[in-house]
Amino acid sequence: MHRTTELLAAVLVIFSAPSVFAQSDIWDGLARTTFDIAASTLRIPCAVLEDGTGMAIPGFAPAFALNLELVGDALRLVEPIQTFEEIPESCLDTLVVDGNIAIYLTESAESDSNAAQNTNRFYTIKLQATIPPDGPIDFAVLTAEDRLYIRPTFEGSNFELDAGIGSYPREFVYDDALLDEALRLMLLGITVFEPGNLEIQCDFDDPLALLEVVGSVGDNTQFRIKLSLTAADNGKKFAIKCTAFNRDINRLELNIPSVEWTTTLP
Repeated sequence: MHRTTELLAAVLVIFSAPSVFAQSDIWDGLARTTFDIAASTLRIPCAVLEDGTGMAIPGFAPAFALNLELVGDALRLVEPIQTFEEIPESCLDTLVVDGNIAIYLTESAESDSNAAQNTNRFYTIKLQATIPPDGPIDFAVLTAEDRLYIRPTFEGSNFELDAGIGSYPREFVYDDALLDEALRLMLLGITVFEPGNLEIQCDFDDPLALLEVVGSVGDNTQFRIKLSLTAADNGKKFAIKCTAFNRDINRLELNIPSVEWTTTLP
């Protein structure tokens, strides 16, 4: 990437001066880029910094939290700015700096309005700025499109079983075979309306600590009902819950109790 001395100095001031830009928690609680209506500011909780070839830029933090304030017809980069020494898994957006051109891209922006027309409405935005030797950096809107997002739905059976008697006696081992079957049923029952990076997984949910570890085979941890449980614990429950998390918008979409066991001890 070509950089003149003036551009390098400007970018250093923008992205690498903690004494200039105070750290702030104004992005706390933001799962994705959000337009703060009251402040007329696009709050960007995380954007990965890349050069024009998609590579990291040596000497710069790999990701940043930014603020773009609406000033006239432009979105102006303003303080505070926050650096990330490691790219968070939740980082959704990209900031490309190539020569003296900066391009910001997001596919998951939203408005902080609670108006019904904005519920589940997401925006794909592309902004571009020419980085001057000094002075403010103003981004112009190249493209902006909105879409109404439809959450995934699930249709399937939730199974209620007894633990401690019958098919699931006290000695029964609960392990990945059950999780794999729950995941199979989850995949059969889920309907996704918008293609994306949907992460689906199933795990044991045991808030009352009714299970204990009895061993492991590789990554397969095996459980059974605690030997200390008695009939006084009957009616307590543990389960397998399957979740669907959309990495494209950083949102938990579904949390389904696939199988639920109720302790029934003699």
